[in-house]
Amino acid sequence: MKMIDDTATNSAGLRTLERGLDILDIFSQGVTKLTLTEIAAKINLSPSTASRLLNTLLNRGYLSRDAETKKYVIGSQALRLNASSFRTFDLRPLAEPIMRRLAERYNESITLYVALDGQRVCIDRVETTHALRHVVNIGDRLPLVRGAGGKVLLAWLSAEERKTLDSFAEKVSAAELAQIRKQGFAISLGERDQGVGAIAAPVFDAEGRIQCSLSLSAPLVRLDREGFERIAPDIVEAAFQISAGLGYVK
Repeated sequence: MKMIDDTATNSAGLRTLERGLDILDIFSQGVTKLTLTEIAAKINLSPSTASRLLNTLLNRGYLSRDAETKKYVIGSQALRLNASSFRTFDLRPLAEPIMRRLAERYNESITLYVALDGQRVCIDRVETTHALRHVVNIGDRLPLVRGAGGKVLLAWLSAEERKTLDSFAEKVSAAELAQIRKQGFAISLGERDQGVGAIAAPVFDAEGRIQCSLSLSAPLVRLDREGFERIAPDIVEAAFQISAGLGYVK
């Protein structure tokens, strides 16, 4: 009877795991998009071996592949893990009751977004009870340059941080960002999804650095620009309450 060498099997499995983690480590170093060849070269693997590992990470959602450039990027599952780390921080227990009060008052979806690798990521969400709603899941990645939640994050990033983003100036003007900072919130109407609007305000930490944006989104058939403008003071106040919980003082 053929005996199985468990030690050899375990060693091979651990080596495969290590190589998969090596790939994910590349993306934790500020790199956002890489080709198969670039990944293989960075961790000293043959393209065929790297391809097998990448396919596993793709299938499990830890990586995804840009349809146009064919480059690999961090996937939704890895972002959900990242979002989970945010939920263990003081931010979520501080924000959740405030988000729920907003949702109960207006019966629209309330979302927290953070900036990550040139995009915004949903880290918490309270859903409306309406059947017609804008669907966003925890861990979803959305553009910084389209939508109120992203533009608020962009508006309060430092000039140096904005310089690292790919061609944001071609899509969002400095004047628009200055206006968002001046009024303290952003409103978007159908910028990312047709028929959907949103309003968002910034949440700051004790040192005055932006931590996330608090957003309310709704179909435009329920809230138009005037409607969003009417509720702006409540969104700004709710964001300030979360900020105050983090030690922020105006």
